[in-house]
Amino acid sequence: MKTKIWHFATGCITLVAATTQAFDNPHFYRASYLFSEPRFQRTLLTSFDVTLGGGSTDKARNQNHKTVPLLNIIGLHSMHELGVNVPNKNLADPRDVILTQLALTPARDKFATFSICGNFSIFEADFSYIQNTYYGIFVQAYLPVRKLEIKDIKFVDLSPTDNTFPNKKTPIWQAFLQQFDSILQRYELSKESTDQTGTGDLTFFVGWTHNYQETKLLDFVDITLRLGVLAPTGKTRDEDEIFSLPLGYNGHWGIPFVADVAIGFYDWLTLGAHLQTMFFAKRTAEVRMKTGPQQRGLIKLAKGLAEIEKGAVWNAGGYVKADHFASGLSITLGYSFASQNSDSLCPCKPNEFDPNIVNSDEILQGWKMHTINLFVEYDFTEQDSRFGPRLAFLYNAQVGGKRVFKTNILGGNIGLDIAWDM
Repeated sequence: MKTKIWHFATGCITLVAATTQAFDNPHFYRASYLFSEPRFQRTLLTSFDVTLGGGSTDKARNQNHKTVPLLNIIGLHSMHELGVNVPNKNLADPRDVILTQLALTPARDKFATFSICGNFSIFEADFSYIQNTYYGIFVQAYLPVRKLEIKDIKFVDLSPTDNTFPNKKTPIWQAFLQQFDSILQRYELSKESTDQTGTGDLTFFVGWTHNYQETKLLDFVDITLRLGVLAPTGKTRDEDEIFSLPLGYNGHWGIPFVADVAIGFYDWLTLGAHLQTMFFAKRTAEVRMKTGPQQRGLIKLAKGLAEIEKGAVWNAGGYVKADHFASGLSITLGYSFASQNSDSLCPCKPNEFDPNIVNSDEILQGWKMHTINLFVEYDFTEQDSRFGPRLAFLYNAQVGGKRVFKTNILGGNIGLDIAWDM
């Protein structure tokens, strides 16, 4: 009987070590969460996890890795060629005349250029359910719910203030500034604050896990593999709002693959590694596209139908964990590198949208992010109990990257494991 109890208690400790930290789909607008550890191989084990997190920022890292105002994430916003090659312009409309005359004005560094400031905030709750079956096989469902907001938006004119032509006082530039809101309205575009709340993309996994303990040099070697499908249940980006963000991967179906491995030492130390990738199916939708060769920034007047090939998302990293070193207390320190490959657009009307110009848009060039993760957890599991509750504190600090919002995340995790085979 004592042996049986000891085996169960040891199993609970391993169980907790194997189910802490939530699964995460990386996004450019916030630091990545610490990835999940290998799953505990226990028949019919059930795990529920809710991860809560939030943060805010007014900074981004641009394409040169430099910290800049939030909405300069892909650089400054040049209005000089805003109207170049835009389909269906009407020169009987004075607003289109302004766009045409502005494009004909000689170019000059930072002339007709905005820096755009703003504040981004996020709060999200991620729900995970995992059910073990037999022979190490399990199924998992993961659903995030998010609130994303961009507010306090401010346009700063960077045009030169000297007497060299063209400058801030150039009449056509002043005319553009006076009619800017009207020009955006003409092309059904809004520069107002955005606030979206809803579910992200729903992910289903089938996984296999194995816990190997027949080793004399190590405590254990654990490995977990998962293959899934991501359904585009999250709201897509509103193409008529300049600063709109999607709640998921903008309507794309995805195929994620995840591999986790961990090794244990000295009855309390765990080292782990993680690799995750996700490939997306193409989709066709109306999107805003770049039309001028020298056009730069988030503001694009032209909208058309295009086939979108979304770049694959990658996430890799490692961690060190002090596991139950003080009663039920565990501390994990991790690092993760997340990135997304470049997107590609194929306009359905290449006579209106030059594919080479469209795909030179900086916003399509992907992103990279480095994150340091701290995860502090207390395991409340009692001996001979069927239930294993867990409570954790987490902090995700973004320490580098390009084309990403500089958003750190503070939050926590509530988990429950249920052992049905007792």
